[in-house]
Amino acid sequence: MKHSSKSIIFVLLLGLVLLASSEAQEKKMYSWTDEDGTVHYTDVRPEGQQFQEKAIPQEHQQPADNPYAQSTTQSGTSVAEQRRQDLAQKRQEQSATQAANEMECAALKAEVDRLEPNRRVFFTNDQGETERMDDQVRVDRVASLKADIAKKCK
Repeated sequence: MKHSSKSIIFVLLLGLVLLASSEAQEKKMYSWTDEDGTVHYTDVRPEGQQFQEKAIPQEHQQPADNPYAQSTTQSGTSVAEQRRQDLAQKRQEQSATQAANEMECAALKAEVDRLEPNRRVFFTNDQGETERMDDQVRVDRVASLKADIAKKCK
């Protein structure tokens, strides 16, 4: 019985000490306005001034309306990092598109180079037979290819 009453007293004293220490650790902020209208903020209680007292929370939390806060996305990366990743992906897609466009332009130019100087152009038809391309068809094809080059290539 004696042992349990000592432990209860010990627990109560420990609780009071913890409570007192948490209150002592709670920081306060004071604000006051001087005769020029300037508002001052401090953690030291001002003497001889009318002031407002406000408790500073223990856990530092950024306000929701802080535009400079490092917010994070659901994946855990910051918004800035997510933006950098999006821009890098967009640049990579543009590079791939540009490379494909350059290959297409090179193929169009190669076809023009093959068709234009030759009056006799031969091709293989659907039956696998070699035929000569008609001159008017060749000229029209070259004009069509040059129009595509002008539209798609720089």
